[in-house]
Amino acid sequence: MTAVVEETVPEAAGEGGGRAPERPGPDPAAALRTSLPVANFLSFFAIAAVEFAVPFVAVSTLGASSLVVGALGICRFAPQVLLARTAALLVERYDQRSVMLGSELLRVLAFLLSALALAAGPAWGTAVFCLANVALACGSVLTSVSTQVLVPAVFPDRELPRIYARLGMAESGADGLAPFVTGVGLGLLGVPWTFATAAALALCACALLVRIPRIRVPVGPEASGKGEKTTETIEATESTESTESTEKRSPGRTTLRHGLRLNLATPALRILTFWALAYNFGQCVIEALLLIVLLDQTPLTAVGFGVIRSCVVLFAVAGSGLAERLPARLRTGLGTSVFGCGAVASYSLVGFGAYLGGTAGLVLVLAGFVLDEFCSGVVAVRVQTFRARAIAQEDRAIATASYRAANLTAVPVGFALGGLAGLFLSPVHTLVTVGALMLLPAVLVLSRSVRETG
Repeated sequence: MTAVVEETVPEAAGEGGGRAPERPGPDPAAALRTSLPVANFLSFFAIAAVEFAVPFVAVSTLGASSLVVGALGICRFAPQVLLARTAALLVERYDQRSVMLGSELLRVLAFLLSALALAAGPAWGTAVFCLANVALACGSVLTSVSTQVLVPAVFPDRELPRIYARLGMAESGADGLAPFVTGVGLGLLGVPWTFATAAALALCACALLVRIPRIRVPVGPEASGKGEKTTETIEATESTESTESTEKRSPGRTTLRHGLRLNLATPALRILTFWALAYNFGQCVIEALLLIVLLDQTPLTAVGFGVIRSCVVLFAVAGSGLAERLPARLRTGLGTSVFGCGAVASYSLVGFGAYLGGTAGLVLVLAGFVLDEFCSGVVAVRVQTFRARAIAQEDRAIATASYRAANLTAVPVGFALGGLAGLFLSPVHTLVTVGALMLLPAVLVLSRSVRETG
């Protein structure tokens, strides 16, 4: 499969002043190798700042209930489900630089709306936060699908684990640093300036993305075979070629149903898809309740919660960085099984810690977060690499969109059930029950089908 670079760069004029023939633009791999991780860091830092601040401000300042926290979560993730197919079609039709820039501008809009939320008053503030989360969600689904299509198309197969590790470290590093900085920012700068700073960071990510070539990924039958790619030199061709190949595709191959079938095509893909669904669902039920429980039972402040979140996410950075430095046996499907099991099972510790309460319970919650973040950092690299190799390039956009749609359906459902449980059931007992049930997918991911994947 050959990605298409639309830009060309003219050579210097010859002695006679004539125009020399055009040569292909810069190597996309070289341009993306540095720019994409840095842009990811800035973008995810801004996102993590908002994701930390919005529910905290809603609970601590606006007096939001668990149902409101659940509603905010639904607004953050439900649009990613509803717009998944649209995102896949946009990624296939337009160059990836334009798609990523568009997603960053949607984030800037989200941050500016968040900055104005409190000025709207307590009643309207939550509604503004919801609108900001919707804009943030639209940007997120575009970036995710574009990245999962772009990386395997531009980089050779042997580089995939390293690139995904870099992207994972950038995302985890941003997730780790942002809560602490945001907690301090809320205390020193206030809500509006904290969100305005996040918008400025997203604009910096735009400045980096402008510098990469316009890369369009062909999706027609001439694209790579199932799980295979070549390392041919990326050529400069007319952009209409990829547009025509997109139009020639059967409409049935661009539906979410077809994409879902791709994600269930083999036993390993089926198990990993179910594992991801269970992970997202259980995590969001717990997230809808956990902050309220901790604020109620401990003297937790914005700075303190930010420190906890920052410290534990640093283990995700370590996990992403060590993913390809582990012993050889753990750099295969065995590692996917072991660390996938640890990521899901960690929430049983979180639930039991919330039930236990006090200092000992807080230590268990912290230990559960640490285990989750480290294992997630490793398994994210393994799963992305496996999926890049197992799914053909021509199907990758719709397969990624369907995968996200399925998983992100579990997210708002989890937030909604968690929010309702907080109104009608004991939040603490709900956390314990959900944490215990997450041991089931932890056992399933240890199956032979996953252990024997490459």
